[in-house]
Amino acid sequence: MPRPSLKEARRSEILDAYERCVARHGVEGATLEKTAEEAGLARALIRHNVGNKDDLLEAFLDRFLGRASEATEALFKSLPQDDRVATMIEWLFDPQYTDEQEVSVTNALMTAAIERPVLAKRLRAWTSGFIDCIGDELKDAYPDADDDTIDAVATGVSGIYFSFDTQMPLGGIDRLRRSSETAAKLLVSVLGV
Repeated sequence: MPRPSLKEARRSEILDAYERCVARHGVEGATLEKTAEEAGLARALIRHNVGNKDDLLEAFLDRFLGRASEATEALFKSLPQDDRVATMIEWLFDPQYTDEQEVSVTNALMTAAIERPVLAKRLRAWTSGFIDCIGDELKDAYPDADDDTIDAVATGVSGIYFSFDTQMPLGGIDRLRRSSETAAKLLVSVLGV
């Protein structure tokens, strides 16, 4: 198996540094200078291996959304055969599955999307895919429920999840976790009526 090229390794190192900068400073504050400093590289190497700031954001976004999609796919593939929906809700609201840096990066991307329509479009597609995964699980568990109700419940569960997830970095939110999980379960329960 061939070894990864130095350029690929350097690019990954740069994107890791950029991710840490976005988590700390937001998209606008994650400059080439800060990224270079975080990576321990000269700014010229950032430009050589990735490009300008827009190229850096694009490369990072491709990687970030790709990893997020892979993680979502892995989560749904890992659900047990029995009680898939109950396990899905439990896992969504389990703090051990939350990465605070990812939450900070997601929040920063959402904020930057206000001024960047292309970014907003990509984040909407990612969010929509997440809602669709929840909806697919709900449809399998509640085949008699109509599609509009499935979509509404899937959207509601994802909204509760994203609201909870964005507050994880605050710490000390066990009550919010329990209540959010209960609210998601109550919402799902309408499908069995």
